[in-house]
Amino acid sequence: MKTSVLIVVSATLVSAASISVARAAEIKLQYIDGASKLELPSMNVEGTNAFLRDLVGNSDKTAPITCGLFRMEKGKHLTYTYDYDEAKIILDGSITVSDGETTVTADAGDVLYFPKGATIEFSSNDSGLGFICGNREMGGA
Repeated sequence: MKTSVLIVVSATLVSAASISVARAAEIKLQYIDGASKLELPSMNVEGTNAFLRDLVGNSDKTAPITCGLFRMEKGKHLTYTYDYDEAKIILDGSITVSDGETTVTADAGDVLYFPKGATIEFSSNDSGLGFICGNREMGGA
C-alpha cells in the first residue's frame, strides 16, 4: 500500500502592492494575492508591446525554475528564441504564436509549450495575459 504525506514547512503571504520578487530560499509555500493584476514591466524590445514579470523561483543552479506573468498587447510582434524550456497557460485574452510552421491563437485556458531552441513569434489582436513557468533562473528571460 502506497501512502502519501503532504508536509507544509511554512507559508508566506505576499501582497500584490508590495511585491518585488519572491524567491524560494527554503522550502515554503508562497502566495501572491492578486498577482494577475500586477503591473508588468516592458521587455524593452523596441516597438513591441510585450511585458514580463518573474514572480517566484527557486535558487537551484542545477535545476532552476521560474514562474511569472507575460502580457502581449496589440502592435508589432515579438520574436523570442528560448534558451530554456517554458510553458504558458493563457489566463485572459488571446495570444497568437508561430514557430514558422505552425500558427495558433491561444485563448484563456489554453496551454503552450516552447522547447529549448525554439524561435517563437508572439502577437495579439488585442491583449493576452499568460502565466509562464520556465526552466531558467530568475531574471533570465
